[in-house]
Amino acid sequence: MTVIKAHSPGTSQIQEKDLGEEHAKRYGRHKGYKKGSFELGWKIQPRTSTQGRIKYRWGNLKDFYPPNLANPLTCRIPSLIDFLETRQPKYFFYTLEDWDFDNDDNFPVEKELVCKAIMYWRLMLFTNELDKESSKIVNYYLNTANKIISSRMPIFGYWPYKNGLVHYYNYIKDDTYKDRNKKQYFISFNPDIPSMFLSYFDELREKLFQHERDIKLEKSLKVKEEYWIKIFKSIFEKKKIPGAVAFKTSFNYQNLDLVVASYIAWEHNKFRPSKNEPKIKLLADWKQIYSIYKEVCFLRDKNPDLFYKDKISITELCSS
Repeated sequence: MTVIKAHSPGTSQIQEKDLGEEHAKRYGRHKGYKKGSFELGWKIQPRTSTQGRIKYRWGNLKDFYPPNLANPLTCRIPSLIDFLETRQPKYFFYTLEDWDFDNDDNFPVEKELVCKAIMYWRLMLFTNELDKESSKIVNYYLNTANKIISSRMPIFGYWPYKNGLVHYYNYIKDDTYKDRNKKQYFISFNPDIPSMFLSYFDELREKLFQHERDIKLEKSLKVKEEYWIKIFKSIFEKKKIPGAVAFKTSFNYQNLDLVVASYIAWEHNKFRPSKNEPKIKLLADWKQIYSIYKEVCFLRDKNPDLFYKDKISITELCSS
């Protein structure tokens, strides 16, 4: 690591204090670091070579650097340290390009920092406080991160989606009872984050639950169909409302869980697959989604630790 002089001997006491505080935020208050970097200045030379690598737009812009990131004082992933020290997003993207997804859990601190950065940019858009140009830049950062990760699929042998479902292709069955009916190509829940699909299902169920009481005791499926179509049209955005044919042929209106499963199946079939995903059309239906939901519920009851553990996943944040 090369350190370059960053301030002159004539620095005022106020400036000196500000520099000291900024230094402490980055490196802590350990005397050795202060003597070795603050007194000499701390304009850091990046470790990561950019020669031959993609030049990302706004890659040097520091305006949207997440303030909630702390330097772990390790150099296990040099490009990530370069991002933390220079605050330039291009090094964040190089981190994703070089990330060892197969040994993801060996880098818990670094993984948390990557996830925090993505979550911070998402939050910036969610608060809707950015001007048009700033929103464009932050959107670019998120889309770029998503493309980098998607381009490296399948990382774990499947393609993940934002609803917690995954697509398997060329699945190799185990010689076990649970795999006895598995095909090569199928839709299932994300085995590394089973809580993701469960949360997605339950959130939609909760959204519709308050409307169920008015129709719960109704016996006529025709009446139920008309009622739920009316509800969907009243509480969902236009682009998120199924068409008349889908409502008629792809939904089961017997109970709330089946209505939720029907909607998730319709919505899932509308998702655009990754460009690298095999060109094999996997279509979901309400029966399959409901079966997956019951399987995840059984897994939660059998092994609750899989659902209570606060496990961060980069692929979860960037699923298409």
